[in-house]
Amino acid sequence: MDFWLIVVIVFAAALVIGFGFVILRGRADAVRGTSSSASSGVTAAAAGSARMDRETLDAAVGKLLAEGRVVPAVKLIREHTGLGLREAVQYSERLAAGADAANAAPAASTRSSISSEAMAHIQQLVAQGKKIQAIKEVREHTGLGLKEAKDLVDRMEDSATVAALDVPGPADGPAADRTDEVMGQVQALVARGKKIQAIKLLLENAPELDLRKAKEIVDRL
Repeated sequence: MDFWLIVVIVFAAALVIGFGFVILRGRADAVRGTSSSASSGVTAAAAGSARMDRETLDAAVGKLLAEGRVVPAVKLIREHTGLGLREAVQYSERLAAGADAANAAPAASTRSSISSEAMAHIQQLVAQGKKIQAIKEVREHTGLGLKEAKDLVDRMEDSATVAALDVPGPADGPAADRTDEVMGQVQALVARGKKIQAIKLLLENAPELDLRKAKEIVDRL
């Protein structure tokens, strides 16, 4: 009689222990699942907030362009849009044209936008070193004052320099990094007062530039 009682007690104890183990494991899995979901949610939120919306990006880029900081502006565009180097340069030029036109006199508001054909023609004039004609075209298409039009053409010339430094590369990756590196080195040389070395570095990496253009760009940095 005592033997069977002992067997029943042992069996009951085993059942209790087994159920306890199952319950504890279920709770542990639930905690891990909640933690994983929270972690993935935070990661997704971080990824979503990593890129600026269009309005915020345009405002940030516009501020950089207004300060004459073309290279950081192009870099910011690429980081938040995934655009290639040349596309980012064109983006900055369109934004600069729109911003300058928006700051012009009210009488010019009806001509505040530049068509893609007109912009391409102006860019061609800038690339050919015909700045006076380019400024004239900008004023005709936007109604900007002389100073504003000249500032815009100067920024377009800087942008053209950035694009000229672009060397074809896989997915525009290593080449773009090299462009940023070169412009960073040029700016560093200018900051240390070594303008001749800065001009030389520009000419070495942008064969499309002549000495006069390279000097003008360095003088504006």
